[in-house]
Amino acid sequence: MQAIVLGSGAGGGVPQWNCRCPICAMARSGDRRVLPRTQSSLAVSADGDEWLLVNASPDIRQQLFDTPALHPREGLRHSPIRAVLLTNGDVDHVAGLLTLREGQPFRLHATRGILDSIAANRVFDVMAQGVVERTEIALNETFSPVPGLSVTLFPVPGKVPLWLEDGTPEIGAETESTVGAMIEAGPRRLAYVPGCARVTDG
Repeated sequence: MQAIVLGSGAGGGVPQWNCRCPICAMARSGDRRVLPRTQSSLAVSADGDEWLLVNASPDIRQQLFDTPALHPREGLRHSPIRAVLLTNGDVDHVAGLLTLREGQPFRLHATRGILDSIAANRVFDVMAQGVVERTEIALNETFSPVPGLSVTLFPVPGKVPLWLEDGTPEIGAETESTVGAMIEAGPRRLAYVPGCARVTDG
């Protein structure tokens, strides 16, 4: 299994565009104690040829540019990204889908709740249904998004996306709106949980 951390920053990344806190100021000044970070996203492959993208951050164009393993390799149009998996519907994890709209086929995997949040905003219709196949994934059921990888989604404490909040949101509920992913390839496995409100015993 190969895993590439494309970004590890929270919403807005580091430095955040409008922030003058000491940490962001250090990142802007080039202080080596605080390296700039893009928003959280991960690429995983079993063979280094076909890749699963876990979340599509608003920084995805820069992340792909900075990652040669994910560059086009043949013809005029190509991508080694075969599938995208969403762990929630937050802007930090779905806005990059708009960058991936350029007529490139891939499969979009998510729970029904997350897919419904995408469907609720027509801007995501730029991912044409005939090009991007949307696949509902049930919790705690293993599926294979790309050859050689097995993924199981599990609920983690979270909340509905900010842009879908209505009134006072319930924070910490374990539903299919926020999930973690157990990713396996042979004897290797990793757990990816980028949007968790708290770490429970489970």
